[in-house]
Amino acid sequence: MSRQAVIDGLVGQIQLTSGFEQGNTGTAVAYDHRVLVQGIDRAAIVLAGEGEQKRMVMGLNELTHDIEVQLFIRHNNDVIAARADADIYSHNIIVRINANPTLGGSAFDSIVTRYRVEDEKMEIGRVPYLLEVLTVRAEEHIA
Repeated sequence: MSRQAVIDGLVGQIQLTSGFEQGNTGTAVAYDHRVLVQGIDRAAIVLAGEGEQKRMVMGLNELTHDIEVQLFIRHNNDVIAARADADIYSHNIIVRINANPTLGGSAFDSIVTRYRVEDEKMEIGRVPYLLEVLTVRAEEHIA
């Protein structure tokens, strides 16, 4: 396993989440903010954050990755509707991760530890978005 494998596993789980699955107007990707100028309604962009390592028993080490999921919700200057949408889609992501804490086998365990509305009106390519950030803490054990 590796941090990249954990990120790929998280992206894969979000892509299976209601609102982000294939054929929907939402998407989930790692590292690529360019999707925001492609006319989508919502995007979950996964970015590596802080991490730490500690020794365990039997020659194992535990790596803990704090991974940010930047959830962009497109709105037409209706912040109230965007906040309601953010509540729905962030909840859907939390439920999905709780149901699949190994992120498809890429992590030992994971959980959303924090979430916050970061910016009510962020414009990207003259398109207004609400930005909410979820922090996923994922653990992996390595020899």
